[in-house]
Amino acid sequence: MTDKIEGTEKDKALEMAKAIHEDKCATINGRDYVITNINHIKRRKVFSYFTHIQGDLSRADMWFLDSSDYAEVEKVIMSVVTYDGEVLSKRSNHWDEFPEDYILFIQTMLPVISYPFLKGLNGD
Repeated sequence: MTDKIEGTEKDKALEMAKAIHEDKCATINGRDYVITNINHIKRRKVFSYFTHIQGDLSRADMWFLDSSDYAEVEKVIMSVVTYDGEVLSKRSNHWDEFPEDYILFIQTMLPVISYPFLKGLNGD
């Protein structure tokens, strides 16, 4: 029974990632974060990290936010997502202005950017 529940939750998460991936936009707290084109190398870096911390992320264990490995992945994410027409990596104070978006943003972007690989794992 637990496997079915976990499977259903994973299916819902995958569907959410698919929808955002296709729309290229995630709305968090009323703000639109637009995903630009991402090349294979950048996506691979995010996917590799996401699969490593996926279990922690599902438990909301955010220990990784202060790791040097995550800092490299965060650079990739911030270079491929825009807010209000500007790449996040160029907005030096964005998270100071909207700290309430940050955790939801990370929990969203890791699987969304990884989605093409996740889709392949499911045989879709």
